[in-house]
Amino acid sequence: MKLSRRGMMLGALAVPTVAGLASWQWKTGGKSLLLHDDSLNAGRRFGDAGRAAGATTRAIAGDPVRFGREVLASKPALVAGVSRHAEALLIGEVAMEEGYVLATELRGCNGACEGFTLSPGWNALNRMAAGAGEKWVELLAAWAANPQASELPQVPRFAVAGDPGTVLGWVLVPRA
Repeated sequence: MKLSRRGMMLGALAVPTVAGLASWQWKTGGKSLLLHDDSLNAGRRFGDAGRAAGATTRAIAGDPVRFGREVLASKPALVAGVSRHAEALLIGEVAMEEGYVLATELRGCNGACEGFTLSPGWNALNRMAAGAGEKWVELLAAWAANPQASELPQVPRFAVAGDPGTVLGWVLVPRA
């Protein structure tokens, strides 16, 4: 993929716009919504950590497309989730139709996490998640519950059981 100066500038200008929109939504009562696949150990941990941090959490149930339409109808300021690739893809497609963009994707496998950022403003979250190792799920939930917090979320100090295969963490935000 070629990157031009113009494309780079447009990308750089979009980051503060997305951040500003989210900030505006927080000031007017916007809330985070955390979604998780209950069949995954990481999904259950994400849901538990989100509830402990005071966030609204929902287990992904039934048809992911219908589920996505239902949960996005309330227009949350931020949607974070932990699931398998298929659910992330289908909910992400519905989110795009509803005016959201995928801000970042985290891939957890074998007790480690890698972050794949789609805009530079999300690199810090990716680094925090990668540094948390096997506890990246809890960190993502704590952060998503209160992304405007001035302090970094605390990562719990207990051993966790992993899931076979790759688990995705993802963050969707309203398009600027």
